[in-house]
Amino acid sequence: MLNKKFAAVTPVLILALSSSAFAWESIALLKSSTHKKIADKALHLVDFSQYPDMDTASQQIKDGSSSEAGHENIHNGGGKPQDWWTGGDGRGTLKGGVLPNYTRLQITDAYMNIGRMCHLTQDQAVPAHAAHIPHSVVLNLPPDGMEKYVGKHPDFGAIPQVSNEKMPFEYYQMLQNDTRQHLAEWINPRTGGPFWTPSVEASRYVDATQGPIGVYGGGADTFGDAVTENLRSGASMTAAEIAARQLGMAAGYTKALVESASRRLPPLVSGLSVSPNVVTPGSIVEIDFTALENRTNHVRYTVVLTAKGGQPQTAMTGELTLDKPRPVVNSGNDNSQAVTPENNLFNRRVSLKLGSMPNGRPLAEGTYAVEVQLTDDDGNTIPASVNTDDVSGNNSIAVLSVVNTAPKDLTPFSFN
Repeated sequence: MLNKKFAAVTPVLILALSSSAFAWESIALLKSSTHKKIADKALHLVDFSQYPDMDTASQQIKDGSSSEAGHENIHNGGGKPQDWWTGGDGRGTLKGGVLPNYTRLQITDAYMNIGRMCHLTQDQAVPAHAAHIPHSVVLNLPPDGMEKYVGKHPDFGAIPQVSNEKMPFEYYQMLQNDTRQHLAEWINPRTGGPFWTPSVEASRYVDATQGPIGVYGGGADTFGDAVTENLRSGASMTAAEIAARQLGMAAGYTKALVESASRRLPPLVSGLSVSPNVVTPGSIVEIDFTALENRTNHVRYTVVLTAKGGQPQTAMTGELTLDKPRPVVNSGNDNSQAVTPENNLFNRRVSLKLGSMPNGRPLAEGTYAVEVQLTDDDGNTIPASVNTDDVSGNNSIAVLSVVNTAPKDLTPFSFN
């Protein structure tokens, strides 16, 4: 909402909608939606030297922010941003979430889903969303006056400085709380009453979009008339000032969300191999992998060996300086540019040689899990889920067998 743009619209649906949908510019086929404008404003405020992935993936963030896929269903004016971050309960509508896609190296989908989290959060700057007032052309309901107005007048007010220390999914409720606490003071000068009235049953600091619905003050959406008249009642804000304030709030919280997400994406490995993977004691083993990190070019690594039935033992530690992401050749159509690990993440192909443990003793006979663990400068480590999914290319554990005489046929063994 906030001037909605559908991710996909069929010709049949377009014909079925009333002409007011186009007047409202809800379906922004020929121009940028308000959601995308908010994301663009927020990204222009991000320091890309600190959050470089939000530069290379900016198109995915903006496209995701203008997608309606974040809502659980068409009747829900909100959504569950935490489910989008974690992958939630596995609902197909979540499109895999952020972290599951990211750890599977589906980078494009991961950042698109961060954009969908932005969309849900931006909606909470709209009073009709925060008060849970039904409005939708698709549901044969009148469009919201403020959404309709900002679609044609995207005038941003002051953009707040919002800390990025919170989890990415927390900004949704924070922004809704801010909007709801101002509803009573946003007065229609003609009626003397609030433009938007939440249900008296709505609990404070709980997602109102999941609860009882509110109503437009006076029984009708009068925002459009009020913004045209530009009247002021005492010290209250005019309708245009309210709209500008809320656009600024949406941009400020979007900026904090994307910075928070960037700081919390973990480092990853891809293409891990141990060669040879069957050796005799004292042999040199080569451990090869690609280290990936989204925010900085520095990670720390630890190689841990765990004998079957034994305790983990640290075999090697060190630090890595990674290469910059490879630039994407712009074909003139940003939407066609897939975001890959190589063009969005700092990366480096690493080759380590292991012949013995730190105490100088060669590896004893047995079967070992060889785990490569990375830690980035934000303290994130590779999540255990990368070794339990169905993507072999990003596992951080390989198997090594140390035998006195290498047999021709070694029984396969897996730590997964």
